[in-house]
Amino acid sequence: MSPKQRVLVAVGVDANAERVMQAGKRFADALAAPWTLVSVETPDLIKLSAVGRNRWAGLQRLAASLGAQTVTLDGPSVSEALFEYARTSEATHIVIGAPKRQRLLGWLRPSPPTQLVRRAHGFDVIAVSATPDEGVAAGADVSFGPEPPAKIQWHRYTWAMLASAVTTAIAYAMDPYFALANIIMAYLLGSALVGIKFGRGPAVLASLANVVAFLVYFVPPRFSLSIADLQYLVTFIVMLIVAVTMANLMASVRQQIRAAGARERRTALLYAMSRDLSATRGVANMARVAVRHIADVFHCKATVLMPDGAGNLQRPKEAPVENSFLDADLSIAQWVFEQGKRAGLASDNMPTAPAMYVPLKDEHRRLGVLAILPSNHRRMLIPDQYRFLEAFAEQLSLAVERAGLSAAAEAGRVAAETESLRNTLLASISHDLRTPLAAIAGAGSALAERGPELDDEMRTSLARSIAAKAVEMSEIVSNVLDLMRFESGQMTLRRDGHSLDDLIGAALGRVEERLRDHPVRIDIPNELPVLSVDGSLIVQALANIFDNAAKYTPNGALVHVHARVEGAGVEVIIDDQGPGFPVGDRDRLFNKFQRGKDEGSVAGAGLGLAICRAIIHAHAGEIRALDRPGGGARIEFFLPSIESAS
Repeated sequence: MSPKQRVLVAVGVDANAERVMQAGKRFADALAAPWTLVSVETPDLIKLSAVGRNRWAGLQRLAASLGAQTVTLDGPSVSEALFEYARTSEATHIVIGAPKRQRLLGWLRPSPPTQLVRRAHGFDVIAVSATPDEGVAAGADVSFGPEPPAKIQWHRYTWAMLASAVTTAIAYAMDPYFALANIIMAYLLGSALVGIKFGRGPAVLASLANVVAFLVYFVPPRFSLSIADLQYLVTFIVMLIVAVTMANLMASVRQQIRAAGARERRTALLYAMSRDLSATRGVANMARVAVRHIADVFHCKATVLMPDGAGNLQRPKEAPVENSFLDADLSIAQWVFEQGKRAGLASDNMPTAPAMYVPLKDEHRRLGVLAILPSNHRRMLIPDQYRFLEAFAEQLSLAVERAGLSAAAEAGRVAAETESLRNTLLASISHDLRTPLAAIAGAGSALAERGPELDDEMRTSLARSIAAKAVEMSEIVSNVLDLMRFESGQMTLRRDGHSLDDLIGAALGRVEERLRDHPVRIDIPNELPVLSVDGSLIVQALANIFDNAAKYTPNGALVHVHARVEGAGVEVIIDDQGPGFPVGDRDRLFNKFQRGKDEGSVAGAGLGLAICRAIIHAHAGEIRALDRPGGGARIEFFLPSIESAS
């Protein structure tokens, strides 16, 4: 099997461009190989007139209609750009116009075809002569032909003559102090500056004027055109050649700078939109950012049409930004969205439409449609301009895809956390509710089956057991609901002034039955400030801490409550004389469904301290689990005073 063939057809902005393109098309058809029409962004391409640009766009559209891919390259030179692209694209043949430079000029400055032939390695170079031929699409009016004469900018030549006069005045002032070689350098510098500022033609004129001025004013006999010493004739010729060469080089550099500046501006504009899109969240906001950038760059009206859940494109619901294309044809846009092909202006699909419709898509799905209405239709017909628009559309597609992936990742994270929470909740509830339910079922069954046989004391004991276990179940469910409410942001603080001893008293009253076997010692200084807290929530937090002390300490163990002024609030400290916290990360105890001893005999779902932390954090405080000096557990937390809240 023969290796895969690929043909590059390189054309420039000259009358031979169409013939080269036709020859390349025939050659690619003979090889049954794909072909690409390649052009290099040169100064000649940049300075084309409006008529020339229209013809250039027509040539590229013709090539695209014949099945070619059109590419515009940039690089330090035509041959270098073509060589690099041929190497990276694995081209096997390059079709290019025959060299025009002959004899000495061709030897001094080899043409791009000559340079490609010298460097050809891995591909063949086919040169097409300028002989007219009858080929593909001979009737198409895309030939460049003679470019209409450009209007001469006489003011540039006037400035060139003025620059020559100024240089002569400076050289005349230098004459008494400097040799003629230094004066020649001054004239060469003047020619170079004119070339940089005003271009090739004015630079050549300035060079000629400089040579004449040097002959008249500085070469003996002065103030005449005669030459006394023939050696000066060589000086004049060399000076003229160097000056003209420098002028041409400076003009070429100036045009190359313009070309590089144009490429840099396009890159900067694309980067600006990419940067703004990366800093934007939400598809609707991204669409607004893209519309603003595209409208500014392409001088058009634009809009981004996104599909609804049923796949039907919808106009933006938000207030339109400046230069929004509000009259986009939804029927054309829907066709573009479903087919994944562009339509409208400068396309083969519905070309009579005044607007352009570009699909936004990634590798897996279609995302929407970008619709633009250009103010200058001819400008958007240039293939380079459309490829630049496609680059903007691809940036927007990537941003929308990234937003979708981010939303999907966030949804997956939430789903995973929800599933984990559900599993943990079910595991905890299934254990912690099973025990009181079994006790209630056993006590109820005993009362139902053997009630008459039991004495009053036993019946009372069973009834109290049922009530206690029911309260225990109610507290577990209540704690779960409270924590869900806190974490969902539905907790609203109702701050008011409260004294700490009142809050502690209310909490002890709530757990009085459970603490009946535990002595409680309270050391509260009289000078404590009034607290600015939600009283009911702080009472609940204190009650949870006291309840833990009652559960995890033996009967008779002391519970010690003390406090001190700390900054703009009060530090509350609750100690017990139990076994203390387990060894390990103490912060873990404040997580949901975490208990000091997993699967222990103590009833509870492991939510008490988690609720305490949620309440304390809502009051802008911190809560910590520590070891009590001398043994036991310690809980510390901070509450703000009413002075700090005000």
